Amino acid sequence: MVALAAGRHVASSWGATLYAAVLVHDPDHMPGDSKGIGDIESALAKGGADKVVVAVSKSEIAPLWAAIGNAWQGVIDHLRPRLVLFGADAPSSAELGPRTAARIGARLLLRARASGIDDVELRDRDGGYARASDGGAAVAMIGRAARTAAVADDCDVDVVVLEPTGEHDPRVELGPITRAAIAQTAGTVIALGDELATDPKVTAAAQKLATLLDAHLVGGTAARRAGAIDKPAVVERTTALAPELCITIGAAQVDVAGAASVIKIGATPTNRVTAVDGSLAGLADIGLAELVKKLERL
Repeated sequence: MVALAAGRHVASSWGATLYAAVLVHDPDHMPGDSKGIGDIESALAKGGADKVVVAVSKSEIAPLWAAIGNAWQGVIDHLRPRLVLFGADAPSSAELGPRTAARIGARLLLRARASGIDDVELRDRDGGYARASDGGAAVAMIGRAARTAAVADDCDVDVVVLEPTGEHDPRVELGPITRAAIAQTAGTVIALGDELATDPKVTAAAQKLATLLDAHLVGGTAARRAGAIDKPAVVERTTALAPELCITIGAAQVDVAGAASVIKIGATPTNRVTAVDGSLAGLADIGLAELVKKLERL
């Protein structure tokens, strides 16, 4: 839906038609079926799609090119798009994005955002961009998009159903499929270490920081038992988060996906984080308190 919002922004600026592509496995769930894809069609229409293309696949829907490559190629061949957008934190984006770019001979923007007002452009963090005046095709992985105005409830879009021939690649054996559990967020996540969750001062400061940054405060089961966070905010080490910014306090260990920036408060050599964009070294409680005070002065 983040990629769809960015697509609506770009399509309105460029005067283009926005298609939302849906891959389905069960042929009984066709457009118009209220228990199947009909609900998805309504959500896509309200999200800004001009038209919906449905590709029916005989293979199980999995985030693998070997499983859905034929169906997705049918969508690309039918639409021949100039711009293709994927949500950067979507499970299938890592598979479909680069291969789609290679198939249509397009540039690949890995960390794109929709920017601009009148002439919207998709600009990558690494310097690449795509705009209306450019030639050629582009594939963009959208990390965050500007909010768009709500669309009326009585939206109606044209639906095209494709039935590409062939199943998944027979050379690849597909094992049992487990859907990826991703806690998707569009803003900032603050992860509180379990060893600090019982400290009332640290907990209060973390909650204050979350309020100042309009962020989600998450933690482990120990933080839940201490009353530092609510039950829905409990995350395990294997829970994939996809925020734009992740701030870890103490020894909090989180699985950050997508193009998130990571800031550590109370960085120590024992904390395992593969990539850190910034840190406040020293004791976590002191660094956290100083950061909250500085933000309150802004």
